[in-house]
Amino acid sequence: MMYRLLFLAVFLCCAPLSFAKGEVAVEDTYEYDLLVSTISGYGAPFLSGNSVVFTAKPDARYIGIAFDFENFREIHSFQLKKIYDIDGEVTNSFFFYVLDLPKSVSNIEYRLVVDGLWTTDPLNPKTVYKPSSGLTLSKLALNRNLIPETEVRKVSRTSKDENGVVHFVYRGKPGQHIRLGGTFTNWDSWIYELDETEPGIYQIDLPLPPGTYYYSFFNGVSSMVDTSNPDRGYTADGKVASVITVK
Repeated sequence: MMYRLLFLAVFLCCAPLSFAKGEVAVEDTYEYDLLVSTISGYGAPFLSGNSVVFTAKPDARYIGIAFDFENFREIHSFQLKKIYDIDGEVTNSFFFYVLDLPKSVSNIEYRLVVDGLWTTDPLNPKTVYKPSSGLTLSKLALNRNLIPETEVRKVSRTSKDENGVVHFVYRGKPGQHIRLGGTFTNWDSWIYELDETEPGIYQIDLPLPPGTYYYSFFNGVSSMVDTSNPDRGYTADGKVASVITVK
């Protein structure tokens, strides 16, 4: 027994503490954390810079992904992300995995592993059949089927332009009625409703005069902070809200 404990202690001391992103990311970078903060729901894979974001519905216990450029030798684990409202209640959850693209890769073929079963990606309609193996794979043509990096920034993050127009963005499940309220509406959330410009992507542009504003998104009676905006503050009644400053 003592030998086993000694071996385990040596193993833990010598084991590397760096893991692939999408699994146990110990050495996270600022860019990775910022990208993860913009993901607020599941949908089709999208391209952001040199990374591809894959998402999946939260109705499984385990989801992994394997790629053709690795000859499907390695299965990368998805992480579960939960979205909370200002009261600490879970309003949404989903799995995600972030792939750092190899420079030589222009197309990706992949398969998912859902609770031990191999399958194609149900959120990606692009597939290819391989007669040699008899398998159908999910496929991404990086230069054609994915959203360009500049447009990903536009649809996935709340931002403001030099004219004082704030571009509010919410990402979540398709088919919802997402509203916006804040100090600029005296917290009336029924004045502005976001448009669903793409499945699961809700947007609205508001011209605001210079100042600092507190705001939240609303779905029914639930309120949600803006996960694409890391700035937070407390409202007069002690709740957490997103904050944006227009100059």
